Amino acid sequence: MTVSSSRRRVRLWFGQHQIGDYIGDAAHADRYEAAMRRRFPGLEITNEALAARSPSAASRQVFEGVTSARTPV
Repeated sequence: MTVSSSRRRVRLWFGQHQIGDYIGDAAHADRYEAAMRRRFPGLEITNEALAARSPSAASRQVFEGVTSARTPV
């Protein structure tokens, strides 16, 4: 298992708009998700594993505006 496979991304969504983003190790991401669910019970919150990617692929994703695959509410 690699270090990058244990990293998670937690996002807060207001409708289809991402309003929060946290990336950290699995334990911290789970704690952050739980805290955000208590603080913002009406928001959709996703907690996804980060795939191991090259830095250039991650940069392209940010600049091209690619969003995660999630079902609309």
